[in-house]
Amino acid sequence: MSDNAIAQAIAARGAAVGAMLFEFDTPGVMRILAAAGADFALFDLEHTAWDAGSLRRVLATGRGTGVHPLVRVVRAEYALIAPALDAGAGGVMAPMIESAEQARTLVESVRYPPIGRRGFGVIMSDELADGGPGARAERANRENVVIAQIESPRGIENAEEILAVPGIDVAWLGQFDLSLGLGVPGQFDHPTYVDAVDHLVRAAQTRGIPLGQLVGSVEDGRAMRERGFQVLAFCDVWVFERALRTSLDGLRR
Repeated sequence: MSDNAIAQAIAARGAAVGAMLFEFDTPGVMRILAAAGADFALFDLEHTAWDAGSLRRVLATGRGTGVHPLVRVVRAEYALIAPALDAGAGGVMAPMIESAEQARTLVESVRYPPIGRRGFGVIMSDELADGGPGARAERANRENVVIAQIESPRGIENAEEILAVPGIDVAWLGQFDLSLGLGVPGQFDHPTYVDAVDHLVRAAQTRGIPLGQLVGSVEDGRAMRERGFQVLAFCDVWVFERALRTSLDGLRR
């Protein structure tokens, strides 16, 4: 795995924990996450109206907080990945990875040559101050996180070859889409679903690649850790709604 914030958190504490953001794109959100102790923030562009341009201010104000900024793009395509990175993301998640070819496209789009084919578009002088373009590219290749989201029966079937692609840092389980694709929507204890996840776990452990997932509660997260998952995130809306409901119920008593 690359020398990045996710790897460092796993090495230090056994897991990297953070938040997946669907609604809270306020410039202050990275400071809030830092105060809460989050290791990373994962901004979703797949199921929101955000794009790389709309996140530029959020990612810029998050610099210096220590929270590693990640972006989930719509698909593993260079035209979608490069703008997210140039906007300030420190890594990319691509959904619906189903083949080694798609995984290679993801890695090559995130990494500069000689590892990949990302175009060099740095324009801020402070990013070039420490060693020039070559050093900047090397740091980005070392620190940017590449996350392959596996969330379909075909992706599970091809998990071994996907995770054999050099440069994949994290395998992320998309539990809702996988359950839908398997014909057991939301039935996370169904034997068919459990077998599919076990297959992914074995493939990731064979390659030494950490597994990630969105979790709905501390109990869910602990269960996933016991199963071998090391990168876990809460959904911003779920956390806010649950905390607000609990607080409002407390005021009504």
